[in-house]
Amino acid sequence: FDPEVQVPRPQLNCWLTHTTADTHKLIQENLKETPIYGGWVDSKGPRYCPSIEDKIVRFADKSSHHIFLEPEGRNTPEMYVQ
Repeated sequence: FDPEVQVPRPQLNCWLTHTTADTHKLIQENLKETPIYGGWVDSKGPRYCPSIEDKIVRFADKSSHHIFLEPEGRNTPEMYVQ
């Protein structure tokens, strides 16, 4: 970053949680509503990081998966779930 242009700001908190059996069931029952499994997206980007639904499908043998919760911005309540 250019120190003459960059505006220093405090870092935003992010959180780490995990899925449960209930989370897996909910996601599996609604896969048709997701871009990849609903058929709206056909490919993955160059720096692919598995979505929560892809973790459930591709790693079905795991009983839990890490989930990262990151704020979408400083002035919005939306969270990015990864």
